[in-house]
Amino acid sequence: MASSQGPAVAGITIAFAVMSSIVLGLRLFARIHVLKRMGVDDYLIIGACLLSWAFTAATVVAVQHGMGHHYSDVDTSDLSTYSLAVWLSSMFYLACLGFIKTSVCWFYTLLGDKFLTRLSILMMCILVAQAVSFVLTAAFQCTPIARAWDKTIPGHCVTINHFYLANAALNILTDILTYTLPIRVIFNLHMPSKQKIALAAILCLGLFACISSIIRITYIPSMLSSPDFTYAISGAMYWSAIEINIGILASSIPSFKALASRFLPRLIGEYSSNKNYGAWTSSGATRRYGTGFSKVREHGIKLQSRTERETVTDTQIGRNTSEERIIIPEGKIFAHTEIETNVEEMTANRIERAAFLFLTHGFIGLH
Repeated sequence: MASSQGPAVAGITIAFAVMSSIVLGLRLFARIHVLKRMGVDDYLIIGACLLSWAFTAATVVAVQHGMGHHYSDVDTSDLSTYSLAVWLSSMFYLACLGFIKTSVCWFYTLLGDKFLTRLSILMMCILVAQAVSFVLTAAFQCTPIARAWDKTIPGHCVTINHFYLANAALNILTDILTYTLPIRVIFNLHMPSKQKIALAAILCLGLFACISSIIRITYIPSMLSSPDFTYAISGAMYWSAIEINIGILASSIPSFKALASRFLPRLIGEYSSNKNYGAWTSSGATRRYGTGFSKVREHGIKLQSRTERETVTDTQIGRNTSEERIIIPEGKIFAHTEIETNVEEMTANRIERAAFLFLTHGFIGLH
């Protein structure tokens, strides 16, 4: 038997599906256990992961029935099951991309910039329309539908080759548009060098998701024209798996900021509020964020009486402690009040969401 790419396709697809499972687990742990709050973008990524796993299952089934093998080595009785698995995987792939990019755009609307929010809403409308139209085209490419995987059934199909090429090109275009939306906001940021390095790393990861989509399109012409189609499809399939799972990883990075702030504060570094990194407010922004890359802490404020004539206000934030004596005039009544404020849960979600701009989001801590 000639060489086969089947094991490579299955191995790569499964490996990246496992990675996205771990990423989803960490994201849900951060949102449910640490922040105790879920957002619409989280539910969209859950949907994307489910579709990614479905794509993986369909790909493995296709490998078992001929994908990655040379056509001459494939049992023709398996071709119907192979074609059905490929047909299903195409819909799972297209829907998964729609969920990922819509989740990213929803995340942008939470960053507080009005101009970015308007662009994100417009982009979400485009993405939803694109995903729905692509999935429906893939699903109903043939009449009757079953002819898509069983060519012995009488009927006709659309010119699917043109559809796949147009689909791949439009996916790359919407990738670029989606991932570059926050550039105007990023230009207004003033960040220390450590945060800029983190931002560069995120940019590289996001760009890799775009690059994988570009690499995938180079395999499509040979996949569509080669008589050895069961073998030629291999590259496009495992690059599809890489693309969607890297997209899930990159879109989940903001959640890791909450985990690092809670459990590994030294990993991300701490900046005290007296450092002159300033804060930023982009034009039209409704929220204001500091640019310190700091751990979320509990802020305790207490007023206590030490003697009959004086009190001490002890305010502890992080490692800084200050004491102030308050003199009470003769004959005045002193009211002892204790106020303890825990702002971690109230602000952690906003800090985490502002911590990264996907693809172009950097670490942005709140002073």
